[in-house]
Amino acid sequence: METIGIRRIQFLNVPVDCVDQENALRAVEAFLQDGQRHQLVFVDRRGLLRARHNPEFRRCLREASLVLPTSREIVNGARFLKEGGFSLFTPFTFVIRLLALAERLNRSVYLLGARKGDLVKGEKNLRDSFPGLRLVGRYAGYFGRDMEKNVLLAIKKASPSFLLVGNGLSAKDLWILRHKKELNPGIYLWAGDCFDLFSGKKKSAAGGLTAFLRQPWRVLFLFSSLYFWLLLLVRKAFKL
Repeated sequence: METIGIRRIQFLNVPVDCVDQENALRAVEAFLQDGQRHQLVFVDRRGLLRARHNPEFRRCLREASLVLPTSREIVNGARFLKEGGFSLFTPFTFVIRLLALAERLNRSVYLLGARKGDLVKGEKNLRDSFPGLRLVGRYAGYFGRDMEKNVLLAIKKASPSFLLVGNGLSAKDLWILRHKKELNPGIYLWAGDCFDLFSGKKKSAAGGLTAFLRQPWRVLFLFSSLYFWLLLLVRKAFKL
């Protein structure tokens, strides 16, 4: 993909887009005009490593209209290999800019995910923050498989320009991939913890020492990080 300032490269054999935030937003605006289905995917280091070993997730990234890196390790790793210049994306910041774009262009948004109470509170906060935003529906996550057809039908009837999916759908990005053909044309994005931030349940995306103290099991991610850098060293040394 080389359009509107976007260059897709195979980073450790995984597709990731070299694009800055402004050009990504211009691309989204163009996607809204073409009548196609577009999935946007945020990818961090763990996601990138997962894609190397999970064919379905690799296909998800390959078919996505935008694959946006959210890990500083990916950005630094690409610089280390001298393979393109990735921009670092913060999911919450980019989603807020998408909502501002939707408001400016009078486009509609559907919210799917989170617990019911948190979703209702998040919707209210979004209406307060974006008074002109057209929120055309919401459905809480954590629903059973027997409700999936009803959920898809509700989204299809609402026909949103943007479908934001949050926690409560275990397959995350793959849920969108598996059901994309059942949805109307538009833009779909798994937004992760953004719904918790919308509702005020979570104040910020904690990282570093704060995240470790709250979730000490995150020390296991160090092994993932070491493996990632080992792959980079092998690639740099042997051009694999």
